[in-house]
Amino acid sequence: MEGESITIEGPGGPVGFSVTGSGPALVLVAGLGSTRRIWGSLPAILGQRFTVVCPDNRGVGASRGGEAFTLAGAARDLVAILDHLGLERASLLGASMGGAIALVTARDAPARVERLVLASCAAHLSHHGRASLGLLSRLLELDPPDLVGLALAALTFAPPFHERHPSIIREVGELYGLDPRDVEGARAQARHLLEGWDLRPNLPDIRVPALVVAGRRDAVVSVEDTELLASGLPHATFLELPDAGHSVLAEGGVPVLERIQDFISG
Repeated sequence: MEGESITIEGPGGPVGFSVTGSGPALVLVAGLGSTRRIWGSLPAILGQRFTVVCPDNRGVGASRGGEAFTLAGAARDLVAILDHLGLERASLLGASMGGAIALVTARDAPARVERLVLASCAAHLSHHGRASLGLLSRLLELDPPDLVGLALAALTFAPPFHERHPSIIREVGELYGLDPRDVEGARAQARHLLEGWDLRPNLPDIRVPALVVAGRRDAVVSVEDTELLASGLPHATFLELPDAGHSVLAEGGVPVLERIQDFISG
């Protein structure tokens, strides 16, 4: 199955997603303001070993409309997708805000989650997190919206990656750019996150195997916040990349991608 696009009526409104490949189920959960297109070629690569499901979070892409975005609502959307596809369980790979959505899903529907890969994310809104999230919220006000992508690409990759791969930075800037129709949905996501969340009390009860990945040079989510998340999960492995920033999955390249695939395969 190659990139089949589906829209269903979820518990809070329409939910759009794509399905690629075959094998054990793996759901890629994107971050703030991003639609499934943010993953670029990753679904096709992972689809050689997994059935890769890429949802649009509430408020953006094919998931516009319906109720306002919440982490709990996003978790319900993921469960609705699994139900629609007849999948009893799936592994979840969440980046940034997507990691928080994955954690809430594992908290609220533990029987549906096989394994967790959590990249550049935190279990609570720290003081540093609030400052960086406030900045990201202001970036969403840039006009035209495609400027958001250029700003995010500059912010979320560590300087060494910029120097080694300027062409990739330009490509990512285009992927990060906002569709004008998604601006309000992205801002609604940011407003909800700025209300704060704290999943630390729930972490001891999330007992699935987890791989938690952080970049030492992450300027958006501090490595300390991500390491604190890992330390609270009973069965977590923490992987730190010393020269990576917030976009740790891209910056880690083939070695990290292989590590993730082997972990998901058990």
